[in-house]
Amino acid sequence: MIPGIYNIRAYRNDTLQRTVTITDGSALPISLANATMKMEVRDKPDGDVYLTLTEGDGLTVGGAGNNVVTISKVVNIDGGCYFYDLQATFTSGVVTTYIKGSFLVTDDITLA
Repeated sequence: MIPGIYNIRAYRNDTLQRTVTITDGSALPISLANATMKMEVRDKPDGDVYLTLTEGDGLTVGGAGNNVVTISKVVNIDGGCYFYDLQATFTSGVVTTYIKGSFLVTDDITLA
């Protein structure tokens, strides 16, 4: 499966909130009930990791078909252009990357 492209724009030190629904080519839900989800933000595809999200720390899986991933995390990295992907590791050992894209962080003006 080729990952879908979904570019994310975030504001530094603000909470990024997105919801992603995972479906197959026929728009049927793909259950993530037997999977562990992980998302990494890097400066280049094989570069340093700047932000990691896991279930319970930035990622939540839910929905009627167990196919809705909620992303909610404070983006505490410097402004710039990064890259990310969202990956599922199933209990069977199968690893699938569902989405990927650029992760553009804009510097904040007001500091909390």
